[in-house]
Amino acid sequence: MLDGAPAQVQIYTGDGKGKSTAAFGLAMRMAGCGGRAFVIQFRKARDCGERESAQKLGIELRLCPVGRAGEKCPGRCPLLIAAHNILQNERPDLLVLDEIMAAIRAGCLAEDDALSLIDEAGGAEIVMTGRRPPEALLRRADLVTEMKKIKHYYDKGLPARRGVEF
Repeated sequence: MLDGAPAQVQIYTGDGKGKSTAAFGLAMRMAGCGGRAFVIQFRKARDCGERESAQKLGIELRLCPVGRAGEKCPGRCPLLIAAHNILQNERPDLLVLDEIMAAIRAGCLAEDDALSLIDEAGGAEIVMTGRRPPEALLRRADLVTEMKKIKHYYDKGLPARRGVEF
């Protein structure tokens, strides 16, 4: 970590809006402080504003080759391999694993794969996002924040809007 404090594991979960937004905000904060931040987006392939902003700040992104609706990749998940490579070779201060919980539920990677990334983190802060995290990940996390939906305009049929939801 930039100030020598121990790295932590954070999980942003829940059925409310804001999990990925919070994770990208943290990555942008890290980059703004001169740290090395990386974001891996599991089960997301749609172009979005946070990717464009992150690239302008020098935050490296890895994107899912199949996206949310796609089938799982044949063989080992390429994003899991990328995450291991980043942790082993890039010495990140922060690694965001956006929608890793969706990738676990879709069978793209196992709960043990996610735990292995925590084990391998070294001095990197790890942020995991997504709904319904496995209990083992909740136990290993140092911070868990739940975004709770009270009311959402999606329920009225308003689709995702560029610049607000993506």
